[in-house]
Amino acid sequence: MKSFLHSFNFFLKNLGIDLGTANTIVFVDGKGYAVNEPSIIAYKENNSILAVGHPAKEMMGRTHQGIKVIRPMADGVIADFEAGEDLIKSFINMAEVPGFLINRVVVGVPSGVTSVEKKAVIESAHAAGARQVYLVSEPMAAAIGMGLDVLGGEAHMIVDIGGGTTDIAVINYGGIVIDNPIRIASDEMDEALVRFMRNRYNLSIGEKTAENIKIHHGTVNGTYTKFEIRGIDTIENIPRAITLSSSIFKTAFESVLTAISDAIIETLEQLPPELAGDIVDRGIVFAGGGSLLKGLDGWLREKLNVPVSRPDNALFCVAEGTRKILEDFDEYKSILLN
Repeated sequence: MKSFLHSFNFFLKNLGIDLGTANTIVFVDGKGYAVNEPSIIAYKENNSILAVGHPAKEMMGRTHQGIKVIRPMADGVIADFEAGEDLIKSFINMAEVPGFLINRVVVGVPSGVTSVEKKAVIESAHAAGARQVYLVSEPMAAAIGMGLDVLGGEAHMIVDIGGGTTDIAVINYGGIVIDNPIRIASDEMDEALVRFMRNRYNLSIGEKTAENIKIHHGTVNGTYTKFEIRGIDTIENIPRAITLSSSIFKTAFESVLTAISDAIIETLEQLPPELAGDIVDRGIVFAGGGSLLKGLDGWLREKLNVPVSRPDNALFCVAEGTRKILEDFDEYKSILLN
């Protein structure tokens, strides 16, 4: 019997999940990063799953009434429990890990997550087959994923700009000294661009179009190019295309970027002088998909007058952190939220 259990345990898999508002990344030990998909799911009229991830995202704004396209995640946590459970199960299926072989799962969540939101994430992972489910705050996971020494005494400030939240945290001695999560992030940039185009150019565009434009042309670094944007003329109510300079993004995103920089300043002001000195020396490290906006590091460096950097793996920092936690679980167990 012991021999059978030992053999069975050999096949068990541990998973690390960055369950984001915009994107979900799944790490599977022995396989690596098995899933990197939009956190979107589409249902048929009979509530059966039609598509998940990229295929579901392609359906946004393009379907008939018989198809529902849902983003179960809001502000980094599960807002629609049933769809969230289906999403997690589907991504685990994409990773090709049978539910009965899932041992331990570590999930990154925003630092301001409530007990109800924690429960929703944990129950969804258990429903997908996980035996043990652990949560870790996203800034802590991001710091570990960057290779920072989160267990040492030197303070590190992490700013993780995701889809629905920007997590601002100062970390040392394996804990979060100060955390200041705000529900303003990359999605708000998309919404701001939609409003800007409507108000300034009388052009109606969807959030999916805004996101694509932001990814491919968005910049706040002073090096501008021309690009074409298509939408519906709000006055004539006909399709229209216009050519613009990428200089528009600095104006379009100003309120969002100012809100993020103000929250960082507010966090710095709460720090004891000794820890503030660490941040002035080492600077602020950015993570998350929102940090990929071209020129953002320079814009904030000028605004805050402290060093600002972004690692090459900014999009994968949280997922990489869950991987390292799984691989050295005993060392990092004390930092987990549950």
